[in-house]
Amino acid sequence: MYSQPPSVPAKAHGFSLLELVVVVAVLAILVAIAIPSFGDFIRSARQAAALTYVDAILKSSTIFRINEGRWPQEWAEMQQYSGQAGTGPLSQLESCSKYNSACNGNERVIVSGQYLINFWTQGDEIRVSAWRFSNDGPTAENRSVWGCAKDGSVLKMVSWKKDGSFWQGPAWQGGMKDDDGNALATC
Repeated sequence: MYSQPPSVPAKAHGFSLLELVVVVAVLAILVAIAIPSFGDFIRSARQAAALTYVDAILKSSTIFRINEGRWPQEWAEMQQYSGQAGTGPLSQLESCSKYNSACNGNERVIVSGQYLINFWTQGDEIRVSAWRFSNDGPTAENRSVWGCAKDGSVLKMVSWKKDGSFWQGPAWQGGMKDDDGNALATC
């Protein structure tokens, strides 16, 4: 025998306009909170990658210095002691021309076009700086990384935590400041 389904109340057929507006408003609030946090996460990840490059440069340069009696003067010399060929961070240095940019001297591109990196040597010291690729666009808020190594001392690295914190150069004459404006000591 055939029976009719139970009757369904009118409200169960869909959402009211007010309910949809409330759901959309809640989602908009969540997105407004999540997007800035996500941007901070991305900048932190980029900076962590830049830290890896600076660390690799300082370590491979120190090994080169121990073995060769001098600091490396070009990327090929530095890559010579950077681990297995073609697998370490220094094997992933990119050309500036790939990003339609002109680099000076020892500048190279890292982190898929997010940073420029350079190294300088003077006497018994090497210094490395990784800074945002451009002051405009998506890399403008990237935080810089800087490091140095000196004969007979440990490696020193500095990373800034505020968005847009920027340092470019060897800092031979000092002038570097932390996020709070305090002078930073170098090697």
